[in-house]
Amino acid sequence: MYRILVVDDEPAAIRHICNIIAIKCPQFEVTVTAEHGQEALKRMEEDLPDILITDVKMPVMDGIALAEKVKERYPDVLSLVVSGYQEFEYAKAAIRSGVYDYLLKPIKPAALQSVLNSMGERLDEIYARKRNQLMKSLCEKNAVSKEVLERYFPAGRYYAAIVRRNGLPRRYSGNSGFEIFSGKNEKIFLYGRDEMEAMYLYPEDILIYKSFYQIISETIRREHGNSNYVTGVIREAPFLIEHGARVFEELYQILDRSIIIGVNQILIAEELQEEKQKGWEKGTGEFRALESCIEKGQRDRILPAVGELFGYWKRAKKTQMYVEAQVRYLLILLDKFGLLSQAEQNGERILDEIFYYAENLDEVSDAIQNMLAQKIRKEPQQQKMDTEEFFGRITAFIERHLSEDLSMGRLCREFGLSPTYLNKLFRKYSGNSFNKYLTLARIQCAREIMNEEPSIYVKDVASRTGYNDQFYFSRIFTSVMGISPSDYMEQIQNHKKENG
Repeated sequence: MYRILVVDDEPAAIRHICNIIAIKCPQFEVTVTAEHGQEALKRMEEDLPDILITDVKMPVMDGIALAEKVKERYPDVLSLVVSGYQEFEYAKAAIRSGVYDYLLKPIKPAALQSVLNSMGERLDEIYARKRNQLMKSLCEKNAVSKEVLERYFPAGRYYAAIVRRNGLPRRYSGNSGFEIFSGKNEKIFLYGRDEMEAMYLYPEDILIYKSFYQIISETIRREHGNSNYVTGVIREAPFLIEHGARVFEELYQILDRSIIIGVNQILIAEELQEEKQKGWEKGTGEFRALESCIEKGQRDRILPAVGELFGYWKRAKKTQMYVEAQVRYLLILLDKFGLLSQAEQNGERILDEIFYYAENLDEVSDAIQNMLAQKIRKEPQQQKMDTEEFFGRITAFIERHLSEDLSMGRLCREFGLSPTYLNKLFRKYSGNSFNKYLTLARIQCAREIMNEEPSIYVKDVASRTGYNDQFYFSRIFTSVMGISPSDYMEQIQNHKKENG
């Protein structure tokens, strides 16, 4: 419910406005009143409203001066000026200085209801933007006051879960995707560091017939059913929003230490609190066979020994963080015996891409072995493919298959390239990573479909552009375009009406 401050030096005028709002505008509430501008500014410091309704002519400080100060100090507060006919031109001038709208006295209920409904739509957008900012701040462990959180998340207690498709976010190669945010009309709030992830925040009061575990499990099946693998971490106990930063950090920590490449998992946070060190046992004993090959000069046994290491990690279901740590030890070991080229000694970015795009641990194993096998040659057979014409063949393939499941692994198999080399081609010729290029291509395709068929259902656009869930598609579209698919199509329809 949005809060309103009414300012007028006539008590009867205040009562008239309050009665209209109480009867006609259930989503609004008059929480404070004042008799002039100076008093109103003091009231605003005590109880910041969402809307200011002020008369123009008042003692001490008039309505226009008040509205200007409010715009300067509280830019998200919307101001509505009320004036008599004789101040009509004065009130219109106020619009140009930042006032949302004006009404003439005597105020008609229908007129006030109409303008408040319009202001409510603007406030929906403002609140959505603030919630998105706060969700991001909570996920990034930034301090947010309890009062601000309770204002924009008024439900009391919440449930939270984080769901990630594929592996951990990239750490060394920069942001490869788009942050995900809630839409203005969503009752379920979410934030994702990229399009592969969503932190879900559910108000307690919307869980009626199902448990939170059931809801998130169904969400994973619906929104991520075509993913290579998914890791979900659920906090089953509700919490106050003021504890959100701690809860989100807890979920991220569990996610980071629990992802197993190629393995679907749904984990309960409360059950894992006593297993924080799981997967971090030392594993250098695993390298004895490899070390023996190196020491004996059996170079032909090195790659098979590396393959055996990955086979063990796969059978043991070692986490991504564990495997990454062991691969780094592997590279240190090989470098110690002079078996790596200079390029591989600075290979953090290469490793980052290998793990980010892998659909299973076998792909990681193949990529590492391929990298080691070509330590001197530096992929000469792939250098021949480093042409714009060859890259054009790849992008043409993508355009022909946008409605299908397109992954880095599929393209690598189709064109005989390693994930690392393929991503180098994307960065060189498009300026984007593979994921970002694919997302932009799908959104551009969606725009073209909507421009041609502005009455099409969003779910059909999603399906034709490779998204199996329309809600997930809507979030991606909004993150890229800054507008929801439905609003985008409405703009197209309005434009066509205006132009005949």
